[in-house]
Amino acid sequence: IPKPHSLFPLAWRKASKDMSRVKSGTVDPGYCFLKPTLLVNVTTPEQKKMYMLNWLSAHVAWMNQVDIWSLQKNPSPQMWRDFLNGTDTEHLPSGTQSASTKLAAQVILGDIIQAAHDDPVHMSEESEWRGMQVQAASLSDLPLHFTCSLLWELYELNFHYELCALDQALVPQLWPNSLDKYTHQSLLWSIFPGGCGLSSWSAPLPQEPHDLGLTASEMEVALPYLNKFCQLLSAWPGVPFHLKSPIKLDGSDCI
Repeated sequence: IPKPHSLFPLAWRKASKDMSRVKSGTVDPGYCFLKPTLLVNVTTPEQKKMYMLNWLSAHVAWMNQVDIWSLQKNPSPQMWRDFLNGTDTEHLPSGTQSASTKLAAQVILGDIIQAAHDDPVHMSEESEWRGMQVQAASLSDLPLHFTCSLLWELYELNFHYELCALDQALVPQLWPNSLDKYTHQSLLWSIFPGGCGLSSWSAPLPQEPHDLGLTASEMEVALPYLNKFCQLLSAWPGVPFHLKSPIKLDGSDCI
């Protein structure tokens, strides 16, 4: 996982915190992918092993589903917890809020739950993720590189798809089934290294500074991606005027 970039805390400090500007219902409050913190904030090794096993079992099926089909509704954090815990929704009492929540998880995550149960990784002593072999018994204490890679992918996927959803909500006129859609979609893709879409799992994990895009510590590397990001934001209503022009470096390599 890359080191924190000083540019982003600075931008956050300067950002307006006026809550009156926040509009509810603009985008789906659920998450297209589980939040990485769900895999980190576990209380026991057994729980961590179960969470990892369930996600590794179903992540390919879920990613393909998200990539091909536009979801009607994204799972809530609680629905993701239900899935990671291996919730059996068929034997829950009806008429309770808990049962309703878990039933909703079954409706939204039905295919992924089935994939998790059917996947042979549940019966195998060894599983594979991005070419890395890991023993099922070691899922409660994974190698650091494996854990960092898994979390990196989830952070990236969440950012990619949340940015896409927000852009579609703020400038829906640029997302019809027309040439404008593909032009704007290409701009969105160009914000990320590779420019091949939002599916970061189909690209190798970053190995070199130029693979990090927006998160590169060298401003010369990050600048082209930052300018594409600003170009995307320039179409949003109420965007600050200075974001409508390309960013340039001064002599001290500062913006």
